[in-house]
Amino acid sequence: MKGLVVADSSPLIALLNIGQLHLLEKLFTHVIVPPMVATEVGRGEPSSSCWFTLQASGFIRTETLQPDPRLAILLLQVDPGESEAILLAAQRQLPLLIDEKAGRKMAQMMGLKITGLVGILGALREKGEISAQQMPDRVAALEKVGFRLSDSLKCRLLKQC
Repeated sequence: MKGLVVADSSPLIALLNIGQLHLLEKLFTHVIVPPMVATEVGRGEPSSSCWFTLQASGFIRTETLQPDPRLAILLLQVDPGESEAILLAAQRQLPLLIDEKAGRKMAQMMGLKITGLVGILGALREKGEISAQQMPDRVAALEKVGFRLSDSLKCRLLKQC
């Protein structure tokens, strides 16, 4: 999975909230975010936050969208951060890290390769960065910060299906 990925705010905020944002470095060379996502994730974070540390190191990069008429259409369907992330992934021809159902649907309709937080956690488990014994704690931490996981996705992560 090493390479570049464009990310929406939801998976980044979830990982940041459980102190695990740094794990993305195990899977990607860089995470690219559009300006709206950078604003959403950074809002309210202290300057010592992992978010700003990863930005300062260049691992997380903010890139501006090229003018594109599809933005107006996306904004009618999904929020501004998701719209920018979807369009940036399309413009850069990169995979997209996104969780919201409507945003995923729009990205798929545009032919983008997508993954979500569950896919990221599964890939980290397969790489040995999160052990099977650690996974229940990660799932519980996500639920504690309000990240919703369906029973089937939770089952997949915990390999209890």
